[in-house]
Amino acid sequence: DKSKLFIARLVGYRNQYLSYSYTRRKGDVLSTKTKNLGKYVLGRDTENPKISAVNFSDGKWLSKYRYLKVKINDDLSGIRNYRATVNGKWILMEYNAKKGILTHDFNDNIVNDTKNLLKIIVTDNVGNSSTFEATFFRK
Repeated sequence: DKSKLFIARLVGYRNQYLSYSYTRRKGDVLSTKTKNLGKYVLGRDTENPKISAVNFSDGKWLSKYRYLKVKINDDLSGIRNYRATVNGKWILMEYNAKKGILTHDFNDNIVNDTKNLLKIIVTDNVGNSSTFEATFFRK
């Protein structure tokens, strides 16, 4: 599948790791702009991003929690975007790219219902997507 291809720079000891380089597509042509010399190859990312709860589990009461934390990562091309909702309403989540953690502060007062459905959609740089859903309760 050509839509999953991207341009990557070989990095690390003996060029053993792929480092995603922003890739533009025009028909069958892939291109990138770079300021670094080195070896570049085409990479293929067919795996969806991974999403997991950090400080809660499905069906848990979170009344005493101030933060809701979720870990996201993509092994190859990296995270392009994410969208989080509670009961269908968008919520602000801060992204710590170094740790791969999304954090929601309950002091934002978005969550007012007792039973809540959290939905997070994460997309990587080549378009692979994952959805995470969990129910939590809060007074």
